[in-house]
Amino acid sequence: MSRQSERVGRSGEYLVASVLSTQSDTVTVMPHASKADIIFEVDNILYKCQVKTQKQIEKARKSWRFDLRCGSHSKNREYQKGDIDVYALVALECQKVLFALPVGKKQITIQDKEIQATNSLQNVRDLFKELKCLQTP
Repeated sequence: MSRQSERVGRSGEYLVASVLSTQSDTVTVMPHASKADIIFEVDNILYKCQVKTQKQIEKARKSWRFDLRCGSHSKNREYQKGDIDVYALVALECQKVLFALPVGKKQITIQDKEIQATNSLQNVRDLFKELKCLQTP
């Protein structure tokens, strides 16, 4: 991985950590080789977050495409059940974060107008509500 792509990835991780810290007192950016990029806590339960960052929108498109697989250096590119609890999709150019639960897709494409309309702070509040609902037996 090039220095520039590492910097882009780390920038996304720190942006996500900042957004998560508005709702959680426990937010930890993990070392580079970890499966999860960030660990955070909701009601005494720890969740594993995988951050996927795109620096800019794809040329000739009006959408952002995020690869939801492990890095290209990994032997197995698919995350296994329990590896990741939440994805954070980062559009770095416009400083937007969208949270999504894993649904078994390898890739997700989001229209630019949806990214632009995203309120990252409201999105994280909605995520925490959803995670609290999933905790209820």
